[in-house]
Amino acid sequence: MGKLQNLSNEWAKKILSDDESLTEEKIDEVLNQFLKDFKEGSLETKGWPPSFSAYIVSKAALNAYTRVLAKKYPSLCINAVCPGYVKTDINFNLGHLSVDEGAESAVRLALLPNANQSGLFFDRSNVSPF
Repeated sequence: MGKLQNLSNEWAKKILSDDESLTEEKIDEVLNQFLKDFKEGSLETKGWPPSFSAYIVSKAALNAYTRVLAKKYPSLCINAVCPGYVKTDINFNLGHLSVDEGAESAVRLALLPNANQSGLFFDRSNVSPF
């Protein structure tokens, strides 16, 4: 969850998906607008996700920031990864994967040589669209 396609606000989706002009400032603009709309109680009327809004927006922003950093530092390998639904305290241990299984994909990505793919989102071990 939290990938760009889960973001229902079309304005935010357009900004966060425009890799050519995406900057930290534009990500901040989206987050500030989300916070403003949240404080005003107008998330649904402004087109933000009706459920888990903060989670979805934060994940979309994190994925966008991953792409910004990868572009800014091309000599480094910078990616985002979803470890899967891992049994942790935050989900009352309802996840399907053990902590060790969840860590496998993050460790594998951390050990990639710098020359490998960068600026990507991985759903466990597979490249997934933002």
